Amino acid sequence: MHEGTITRPSREVVDGFAAIPTATISDVLDSLKISGIINGLRCLVPEVRIAGAAFTIKSVAAELGTYTVADFAIGHVIDQMENGDVFICDLGGSAVSHAGGLACTAMKARGVTGMVINGGCRDVDHILSIGFPAYTRHVCATGARSRVKIEAINVRIELCGIDVCPGDIVVADATSVAIVPAARALEVLGECQYREELEGQFMANLNKGETFEESHRKLGIL
Repeated sequence: MHEGTITRPSREVVDGFAAIPTATISDVLDSLKISGIINGLRCLVPEVRIAGAAFTIKSVAAELGTYTVADFAIGHVIDQMENGDVFICDLGGSAVSHAGGLACTAMKARGVTGMVINGGCRDVDHILSIGFPAYTRHVCATGARSRVKIEAINVRIELCGIDVCPGDIVVADATSVAIVPAARALEVLGECQYREELEGQFMANLNKGETFEESHRKLGIL
């Protein structure tokens, strides 16, 4: 397994993004011509919103018996993670579980914020019982043992067409998963906070009896 490096964002920046919906981030990323929205993953715990540093995992899946038990060193991966990280894994969309109840319990104990997998996870009842935020392409019982090889951690990966680098900011809620490049994080956060202020004013205007069109003309947002 190749192991790259990760530079984590500041706690202040992550906390700022924790208050921003992915829909707002999507609009800001569009305005800045940044591709960063991952749609179509299943949100297992919809009442939560997460933000954290991308701890990236690149894995491959094949038929049962293709790989050895040592090729799936999930325990070693979890041991490298820190409080505030998000486990984000490219398994190529395969319907094979990359993490189940035991792995999620171990991650939660380390303070890992949540996980995003373009692949599968299992033990959904367990994951729900511990409230561990999880976003996954598939829910499936099929296990990783001898089917999955973890090739690298903390390297650039591609998730559903979106580039994700170690230390990028991952924001996820019931709507979607957003990836904010670390180098643009402060710029994106500032624009998001400004837009959230405008949307708050928009909502206040609607509650006071203004029409949607009237408020839109005043504030210039949709």
